[in-house]
Amino acid sequence: MNALPFRALVASSPPALAAMAWSAIAAAAPAPPEDIRDIRPLILWPSWPWQGVAAAVTASLLLLAIAVTLRWWKRRSQRPLMPAEQARRALAKAEWLARQGRAREWANVVAPTLRTALSARLGRDASPQTTSELASAAWVQSPDGAAVDASHLLELLSTCDLTRFAMARLEADSLLASTEAAREWVTRLFSAPTSASPQGTP
Repeated sequence: MNALPFRALVASSPPALAAMAWSAIAAAAPAPPEDIRDIRPLILWPSWPWQGVAAAVTASLLLLAIAVTLRWWKRRSQRPLMPAEQARRALAKAEWLARQGRAREWANVVAPTLRTALSARLGRDASPQTTSELASAAWVQSPDGAAVDASHLLELLSTCDLTRFAMARLEADSLLASTEAAREWVTRLFSAPTSASPQGTP
């Protein structure tokens, strides 16, 4: 007696069963989270533009420093050297020659350097004169030339003459000692006070 109603219920229940299943699924699903549509994400500012700007500024400063250094060096190299600076530079070359044991080349540097320094300091031409002529020159030995250590100068020039004309071969230590003596003579020459240009004649 109950079989027919049960079959009818089964035949007519698929929509109902589907609805019941959907309700069960919906009931078992977790509750939806709160609505966050109004919360905006953080805007991240890209870092690469700032890195590029920093690199460009650094490169510009570096190039500016290089340009300033090169300009300073160029001005310094183009600036005419004072007589004392010229003498010290020439004696630096003479020292290098002395360390190499090249006595003749050393003398060809030291002798003109001392004569040129003397001429510049006292305003007289000492280059064409021989060592013996300088030894008898009144303007070198006179009190007006008080800045000149004549005996030391003549000793150095005599050493150069021995090497240049008598082919004397001096050891490197001797050449270095004479170079240092010439450097000290030049320092005293330009540091000591001197009066007006002497009026005496050789």
